[in-house]
Amino acid sequence: MHRGVLFDLDGVLIRFCQQAWRELADWLRPCTPGELNEAILLARIRPVWEKYYLKIIDFEVNRGNEAAFWRGMAAEVLRSLKSSCPLDKALAEWPYYRFLEPLPRSKVLLEWLKLKGYTVGVYANIVPSLRQCLDYHGLGAFIDHAFSSSELGYVKPDGRGYLRVAELMGLQPEQIVYFDDNEFNVDYARRTGYRAYLVRLGQPGPEVIHDMDLIYEILE
Repeated sequence: MHRGVLFDLDGVLIRFCQQAWRELADWLRPCTPGELNEAILLARIRPVWEKYYLKIIDFEVNRGNEAAFWRGMAAEVLRSLKSSCPLDKALAEWPYYRFLEPLPRSKVLLEWLKLKGYTVGVYANIVPSLRQCLDYHGLGAFIDHAFSSSELGYVKPDGRGYLRVAELMGLQPEQIVYFDDNEFNVDYARRTGYRAYLVRLGQPGPEVIHDMDLIYEILE
């Protein structure tokens, strides 16, 4: 019997918020020289983010230094833009989770799972403040366990991470149904005993969860 449900974050429960990038460009414009729009902003930020993301997957970010991690990244972004916008204000007004938004119906799905009595978890290759991100978007109350790779010590798709997550959820791997939008993550989760599904919402295909209604059917 399946007693636990585990989700990836991005692409399954949450997606990038395009509106936030436009709002950030508007916020930066008064104190940033030259033309600034969403495309230019993304082009400047992407290489900085790629460099800092390596710190996450190399386990260099922990609860004690996460604030310094984001401060360093924000300072580098402002320097690359030659912006005079105040760093402290940027950090206060633009936490990373402001650039995310819940997928339609994800909150309703989580509420349903709790009513059904499932143990619900999220496992993501992300910084330690995963729980804070979930709370910000109104999802945290329905999630029993929030596992960040930074704190767990394993980056997906490392199978040891899935085994550790099952242990921390108090379940056997075969008691957990897992949803992820990365086929390698799904494959390795299956190897450790999970019943795992590839999620590609809005993209119908063979053996793909393309609609959230299919998740209800699987878990009924």
